[in-house]
Amino acid sequence: MRSVVLYGFMGAGKTAVGEELGRRLGWPVLDTDRMVEERAGKAVARVFDEDGEAHFRRLEREAIEDACRVRPAVVACGGGAVLDPQNAALLRSCGHMVWLRASLEPLVARAASADRPLLRGDARSRAAALLEARTPRYAALADVVVDTDGLDVRQVADRVLQALLEREARAVSVQAGPGVYTVWVGEGVLPLLGLELARAEVRAAALLTHPRLWRLYGEGLVRCLGAWGVEALPVLVPPGERTKSLGAAARVYARMAQAGMDRTCAVASLGGGVVGDLGGFVAGTYMRGVRFFQLPTTLLAQVDASVGGKAAVNAAARNLVGVFWQPQAVVADVATLRTLPARELRAGLAECVKHGAIRDAGLLEWTDRELSALLGRRADRLAELVARNVAVKAEVVRQDEREEAGVREVLNFGHTVAHALEAATGYRVYLHGEAVAVGVVAEAELGRRLGITDPSVPDVLRSLLERAGLPTRLPAVPAQTLLEFMRLDKKRRAGRLRFALVESLGRARAGVEVSEELVGSVLKDLGADG
Repeated sequence: MRSVVLYGFMGAGKTAVGEELGRRLGWPVLDTDRMVEERAGKAVARVFDEDGEAHFRRLEREAIEDACRVRPAVVACGGGAVLDPQNAALLRSCGHMVWLRASLEPLVARAASADRPLLRGDARSRAAALLEARTPRYAALADVVVDTDGLDVRQVADRVLQALLEREARAVSVQAGPGVYTVWVGEGVLPLLGLELARAEVRAAALLTHPRLWRLYGEGLVRCLGAWGVEALPVLVPPGERTKSLGAAARVYARMAQAGMDRTCAVASLGGGVVGDLGGFVAGTYMRGVRFFQLPTTLLAQVDASVGGKAAVNAAARNLVGVFWQPQAVVADVATLRTLPARELRAGLAECVKHGAIRDAGLLEWTDRELSALLGRRADRLAELVARNVAVKAEVVRQDEREEAGVREVLNFGHTVAHALEAATGYRVYLHGEAVAVGVVAEAELGRRLGITDPSVPDVLRSLLERAGLPTRLPAVPAQTLLEFMRLDKKRRAGRLRFALVESLGRARAGVEVSEELVGSVLKDLGADG
């Protein structure tokens, strides 16, 4: 997220609001007047009196140049700083220009509490003249205008953060049953979880995450939440599919109960699909349900697992025990993908290919075209990728939240084979997205042999997945073993396997019954042992 530049007339509250924003965002706060005082070794008023305004303005420009080198940050400027075109250009290049606007009377009242060289004498008359002269310039520079009259510092900070969220993040609405929640997608937006928790009036939250993510993001996030008045309980769990278990859920329940968390609390999952699944399952079952917030940090979780409200743990088979429990909000910060191992980034692309194959051929073409930029982790491309994929899934969820109409089953394209492959290899060989890539190719070929899938589709999908560095063939696992795990698939009806299959790129069909003989034949042709 870009820096925040606060400007406005003397007494507008730039310093106080800047400090509040810095606490909530976990960013450094750079006050240019204070930076001038540190350089000069004396107060601003003395710089004016002893060295003159011209000298002050030179020091102010140096301070602005230094402040703009720190990103992201909250920069609070003196009232006249932005009148200089060079200063204004520098500040605009580094962040969002936020004008804290106030009417004359409160400005004069606040300014009177300090020695303001430009307001000496008849402070009200001088302030009125300066404000009239500066207002057009303030207005011309503003990306965001926040009227501060009648608001305290926290309320002003709330409005600034809401405006930043709307500017920085793409908002995708997800309608699930009678409720609607927002998926925020952007770079550096993770600290804005506090805004969502404040809206929900949450005062205590269990933050479920892995030790590595705790070190990278969790500790800082907890400090930010504290500035929002939210007490966060860190609950660290090991990474890996084996963490999705009833035993792990029981341990989280115990931690929450020991901390005295009641039904007004929330669970926030910071991590990938495993942490999201475990957190959603815990939130949906602790005290018969508490509020849930998703903070996905893997591409796979951002484009798929964090949206839709399905949460489950593994028992005899993958995702055998679960709930439908929608989050209150999802904050998908693509900046977290910078620290994601390359293998996991590639694995997330498998779900993107799946979404394009079943619902949006244009998304599939765009992903193919932008593949190098995506693998290179360009933030703007990743944000677009996530937002477009979330929109695909949101539309399917809107039509069939609980998989009762059969529509949502199309999201399982590639997953019947994928889940069997993961189980057959003990959840230790393949990342979920890698297994999905193999499953997509296998099930596209299955559809082709049934005459359902356009003959060109398997090769198109295989080619894109291979370019993304993903596996497209099965290992030497017995086909019969894979079939045994498929018999536990939740789509199975009356003893027959059912698949979601692509008809043509962007269009899919759910509920297709397929004989085990044909499935076994495809599995063997893709590398499984006979």
